[in-house]
Amino acid sequence: MNTESLFDFHAYMASLVEQNRLAQQLHFKPCTCTGINGLQGVLDGFLSTANFVATDDITPGQTVQHGGGWFQRRTFTVFILMRCAFGDEGDRQQKLAQCRNLMRQFQSRFIMDEAALQSELTYLGVDRMTTTDIGSHFMSGCTGLYFMVNIDEPVDLSYNADEWL
Repeated sequence: MNTESLFDFHAYMASLVEQNRLAQQLHFKPCTCTGINGLQGVLDGFLSTANFVATDDITPGQTVQHGGGWFQRRTFTVFILMRCAFGDEGDRQQKLAQCRNLMRQFQSRFIMDEAALQSELTYLGVDRMTTTDIGSHFMSGCTGLYFMVNIDEPVDLSYNADEWL
């Protein structure tokens, strides 16, 4: 499978952050991370940037069949993180509410973009987007959430005898 032709979800999320009024108003920075354990590097940037939309660069995948065709399904995890005042539960709750609002706006944009992506044979799984709040014990002075979304793209599984001895 030629992975170079796969939809660039990281660039897509970066463009959504740059185009979203709330993300710009709250100075969110798009970036990538390597799982929830790889967020420390992102959070080290809190000295210069307080808010991040981090797209995980590790994507679990599956090969699935839809209506006679085969597709590569990749599951993307997106973290929305904001710095909050340490020990101030009111500030943490306010920032978490802003993260939830930004996630809702991203999800509404996914729904709007779904038809255009389908014309390119890229299927954005808007029928189920799992979300999880990040607990206050994750990192002091930080709150947020993460959500997951699937993207299905056709994969050529045609048997080629020349590939076998």
